[in-house]
Amino acid sequence: MTTEEIMKMCRSLAHKYNSPNQFDDLVSEGMLECLEQVDQGNTHVANLRRMANRAMHDYLNIKTLAVSVPLSEPARSLARGTDYKSTMSREGVTKLQQAINSTSTPLESVDVVDEESDPAVAYEKKQTILDTVRVARETLNDNDWSLFSRHYLERETTDDIAIFERVTRQAIEKKLKRCVNKVTEAMNT
Repeated sequence: MTTEEIMKMCRSLAHKYNSPNQFDDLVSEGMLECLEQVDQGNTHVANLRRMANRAMHDYLNIKTLAVSVPLSEPARSLARGTDYKSTMSREGVTKLQQAINSTSTPLESVDVVDEESDPAVAYEKKQTILDTVRVARETLNDNDWSLFSRHYLERETTDDIAIFERVTRQAIEKKLKRCVNKVTEAMNT
């Protein structure tokens, strides 16, 4: 397969993703992967197409995200939910699974300890967070508490909450601001 044929194949694959802003980058990712495969002696057209498609998919779905997922076989298999025999420790595999599968972090597992801070400062930070949550629960009604906890504890975006509640994002932000003001006022009294 010539370089021009590889380029043509990568351009047609990139159109499949319907992402005009990323088109040139997708073509480049596919070309790089194909050229690397050819350097390794893998010149079968179907394999080149599959590898270029995978490189483009990874570029859009992994590399352009704010949080990156390692492009390793253990990470891929854990993301798919399949078992993978690796040399990683059980604790490492568990942490990687949590990072891949989780969209929020439970409050209890939040580690607010900085490496340089002393234990007293860390304890005070944790206590402040727990006190804020306690005051919020006592102060807010059930609807406001649900909104407050979904956004601040479960880390749902205002856009996601607005879609679920079938209201505008601005309405959710206004309600959240009102909730924060109530909690702040209750903590200062």
